[in-house]
Amino acid sequence: MQTAKKIIIIGGGIGGAATALALHRAGLEPVVYERTKELQEVGAGIALWANATHILRNLDLLEDAIHVGYLTTNYQFNSQSGKELVNIAVDGFELPVIGIHRAELHQLLWRNVQEKFVLEQTFKRLEQQEEKIRAHFSSGLSVEGDALIGADGLRSRVRAALLGEQPPIYRNFKTWRGLTDYIPGGYRPGYIQEFLGRGKSFGFMMLGKERMYWYAAARAPLAQPDAPSGHKKELETMFQDWFASVPELILATDEANILTTDLYDRAPTQPWSKQNVTLLGDAAHPMLPTMGQGACTALEDAFVVAKCLREQADPITAFQQYESQRFPRTKLIVEQSLRAGKMGELDNPLSLLLRNTFMKLMGVTISNSFKSLHAYRA
Repeated sequence: MQTAKKIIIIGGGIGGAATALALHRAGLEPVVYERTKELQEVGAGIALWANATHILRNLDLLEDAIHVGYLTTNYQFNSQSGKELVNIAVDGFELPVIGIHRAELHQLLWRNVQEKFVLEQTFKRLEQQEEKIRAHFSSGLSVEGDALIGADGLRSRVRAALLGEQPPIYRNFKTWRGLTDYIPGGYRPGYIQEFLGRGKSFGFMMLGKERMYWYAAARAPLAQPDAPSGHKKELETMFQDWFASVPELILATDEANILTTDLYDRAPTQPWSKQNVTLLGDAAHPMLPTMGQGACTALEDAFVVAKCLREQADPITAFQQYESQRFPRTKLIVEQSLRAGKMGELDNPLSLLLRNTFMKLMGVTISNSFKSLHAYRA
């Protein structure tokens, strides 16, 4: 078998960009095919936990991420009215936790490999040719490589080509994400503060450049139409009687800076690789955002797949090794994220009281579980 040299990557988001950078640094030749006209991540923030900042350190990007992000010290869960349920210190690792805008992280990842990106190319199908793989695009472009990685998100076309059409599972929640320069008076610096109510939740955290990122989730039927009054008015009504910082943040955010998405995942299944083709990030293991691990696990995937391709001459063996290393961890996180989502579905006042009491009593256990998740080093 020959060494995998040219690696085709479908999708240029955070997972695809991180994979291109990791492969480039491993001495391989990645080329990323992205369907959009320009590389940009929409306005949302993410927490990069220590398991993800470990990857940034290995890619020599940690100092840059610290510079454009904001150091996070605590993750605090509260009742709807603001009573503390659990307070988890997250600054006890050898690596920092960083609040960062998705676009800032994306910029850090792709700036060193931007010449490896081919834009406005929508993947159509793939074709096995002996030891090579050929990707065809709707533009008529056709390219050949030694291996192909699908990093094309929740509704991955590479996944459909590999495993057949299997729709993701709607989990009865929609989410809103907002960005504002307003910092509420009660904000505790360094904190992610999350508030849990009846079938709803709201959280916020600082990003770099003195920006506040917030997110809300609520139970909703599939494809529920947006409120005619707009996202902002809808949220103002939904959260009007919550802890003061919550309605303040909604009020301070421009309508244009509020995004909404329905929440999906997939039951963890194998395989997600076939011969010299594999999947990565949301294409392989989409998860609910309740554990904040979507982008973090995509960064882990990128680092591990590059390591396997560097160590194994045969991409088929490399992808088998990559999947066997990544499946147990990502399965665990997908399932934990779903369990956390179900806790947020509770609507009955007694169930809420029991949940809040349980969280208070199990604070140490929750904290330890959280820390073990972030202590992982790919």
